[in-house]
Amino acid sequence: CLDPAQLALPRRPIPNVIYLTNEEIQRVLDATNVNTYAGIRLRALIELLLSTGLRISEALSLQREVFEVGAQEAEIVGKGKRKRFIFFSPRCRFWVRQYLNRRIDDHAALFVTTGYPVQPCRREDVHRFFADLKRKAGITKKLTPHILRHTFCTMLRNNGADISHIKDLAGHQDIHTTARYYLGKDKEVLREVVERC
Repeated sequence: CLDPAQLALPRRPIPNVIYLTNEEIQRVLDATNVNTYAGIRLRALIELLLSTGLRISEALSLQREVFEVGAQEAEIVGKGKRKRFIFFSPRCRFWVRQYLNRRIDDHAALFVTTGYPVQPCRREDVHRFFADLKRKAGITKKLTPHILRHTFCTMLRNNGADISHIKDLAGHQDIHTTARYYLGKDKEVLREVVERC
C-alpha cells in the first residue's frame, strides 16, 4: 500500500489569461450598435463588466433599482455566497441609464429580454450576443463576458493595483487564485517595469 504523502502531484500550469487591449476594447465598443434596444443593452452590459469585473451570473442577477437611485457602488453576493462591494464608473452609470431610459417595462431585473413578457436575460443569450459581437468587431481572440472580467483585473494590475485589492474586487476566496491568474509573466508588463525603473 502506498503512502499518499509519497505521491508527487502534478503541478497546475500557470493559466494563459486572455484579455483585451485598449484598442480591442474600443473596437468592441464601436461594433456595438447603440441605436437599437438590443445594442444599447449590450453596451450597458459591456460597460458594467469592464467597470466592475463581475462574473456574468453576478451581472445578470443585479436589480435595476441600484441604478435608478443613482448608486455609485453596490454590495453583491457572489460565488460561494461571499459578499463584496463593486464600484460603477461614471461611464458605466451613463450607459446603464441610457439603457434604462429605453425600457418600457417594470421588471425588477437590470437586464431583460426584448420579447413579451420580458424575462431576465440568461447566460446562453449573452454568449450568443458576444459571439456576434466578436465577428462584427473583427476580434481574433476569444470574446466572452469572462474575458472582460480578465480585462478588468489585468488593467488593475497594469496600473499598479495591489494583488490583495484585485482579489477583493474580483471576489476570489484565495489570494493564490488571484496570483496564479494575474501575476503571470506578461512580457509587456515586465518591459514597462524595466523602462519605468
